[in-house]
Amino acid sequence: MAARGPTIGDESLRMIETHGPQDLAALAIRVVEAGLTRAKDPRRAVSAAIGPNPNFLRGWDDRWYSIAHQLEGTIFTRRPTTLERRNGVLFATDELSLLERYLRRGRPFARGGEVHLDLLGDFFDLPYPDDRLPSDEMFNDIDDDVANEITGFLRELGAPYTLADDELLLGFLDESRHDELIHGPQGWLPSTRMDGLIGIEIRGGTIDAVALDRRDVRGPHVALAGTRMAMIAHRIIGPDPSWFGPPTMELSELLELVATEIPDVLRRPLPPLTEVLARGGLEVEDGLVGHAGTDWESHVLRAPADPAASWGYVPPETTN
Repeated sequence: MAARGPTIGDESLRMIETHGPQDLAALAIRVVEAGLTRAKDPRRAVSAAIGPNPNFLRGWDDRWYSIAHQLEGTIFTRRPTTLERRNGVLFATDELSLLERYLRRGRPFARGGEVHLDLLGDFFDLPYPDDRLPSDEMFNDIDDDVANEITGFLRELGAPYTLADDELLLGFLDESRHDELIHGPQGWLPSTRMDGLIGIEIRGGTIDAVALDRRDVRGPHVALAGTRMAMIAHRIIGPDPSWFGPPTMELSELLELVATEIPDVLRRPLPPLTEVLARGGLEVEDGLVGHAGTDWESHVLRAPADPAASWGYVPPETTN
């Protein structure tokens, strides 16, 4: 079998790591010089190659960044549920979206082994939901201990006790079976108190997990982080709720902009992001970020995420 040569993505990443963030024009010139495309529009070819590639992040300035470089030294925090602690996994929820992208191909764990992503349904050996089968037949394929853990987990997240366990499991199978989990070697997650935090660190291309307590995530840096993140969010949702633009943005999109522009914010332990962003006057609901007091029941994403075009508001070019 012939050896695989470099791809457009490989060459683009190499150029970014050598010369720093680059725009599409610069990357296209390099890719053409390397003989990797003969497309009439090489910029489009580069965009198609690196856009869906998890190794790249796109900044507000329309330059492309290396996720490995931007996340070096960062620490992501999570208050694990009982299910996560017992099974040595973390749900790849929106506040961990950057970590999820970084782990697409797996990364070495600092003390041996690998940290990688698993599909939730595969990890817990859950059946595929099938409308043609009665629920009791599907539940027969779920281990009783797993079923109890899942229903307990959903109750811990606030599921009402008016719902029967069968209803909870059906909804979970339908909505969450294909969600992803962050999983490492046996014992990779340290023990924590019930209200304790797990910190996931990226250093030298490896992943480590540490236990944090309240003292680790206190201090003026928390309020400053919330303010700086809010300044970036204001570029999309406006400086206050009166602006006639999109009322919300995706938390994952906000974190990508934070990682490309102010990555130092992510290099000190922080409380859960909902608490951090609240310091900046923002709220988080179902993976979306909005101003405090957002009407989450009726809001509509009704405008393009272009603040200058939407309302004539020109946000600052940088956030310090």
